[in-house]
Amino acid sequence: MAGEPVWPDWGEFITQDREHINRLRGLRSPQQQTQTQPTRMGEPDMEITENELREMARTPWRDLNANQQRVVLAHLCGQGHSKARTALRDALNMNPARTAMELWQIQQAAGAEPSTGGHQPDTDDDDDTGAPTTPVRWEPGMLVKELPADLHRARVVISDAQKTATAAREHPGQWVVYSVHTGQHARRVALDKCRRVAGGRVQAFTPAGVFTARAIEVEPGKYVVFARCRTTSNVRSGQ
Repeated sequence: MAGEPVWPDWGEFITQDREHINRLRGLRSPQQQTQTQPTRMGEPDMEITENELREMARTPWRDLNANQQRVVLAHLCGQGHSKARTALRDALNMNPARTAMELWQIQQAAGAEPSTGGHQPDTDDDDDTGAPTTPVRWEPGMLVKELPADLHRARVVISDAQKTATAAREHPGQWVVYSVHTGQHARRVALDKCRRVAGGRVQAFTPAGVFTARAIEVEPGKYVVFARCRTTSNVRSGQ
């Protein structure tokens, strides 16, 4: 009817106004809802690349915020509580100038329990050369949770007598080369060695009477001493 006012479409007006307000707030329209990543129990809800994780693991602990610290611990030790994770966190809190990667390497060298899952940290650079990028730096005043494994091994020297006696015991009745002698007194030295073997005066050939020895001139002026572990039949016959 002519003269009647035209009322606006209030539903469309409200929808447009709501979308305008959402845009001002930085929100998307209902048709473009974002998909949130599932939140892990006890871990911050954020998307972090592998490179970012490695960079944070090599950043001094005091320079990371609380969320970044939790992410680094999960990256190195896995999710959830574990002795390794607790020990690493305590060591970092006592040494905040150190990086999580450095103290994690110390923890592994000390024989800490294995990770409970999650990422296994990459200790090498992208251009892998087979050697760790950051060797552990032991500095005065640095606190450690446990002592690292001692790689020192006492040097064990096996003498010629031990080698000969072992081979002779493993092959009773068979002659084994003990020593070679040349020079002016070669014969005298070789014969003296034979007496010492037979008399058990060398620790490797004890007790006396178990071994016998012979000195033979294999070349002019060159004597070889042979030793043999007697068998039961040899001992009875006196050979």
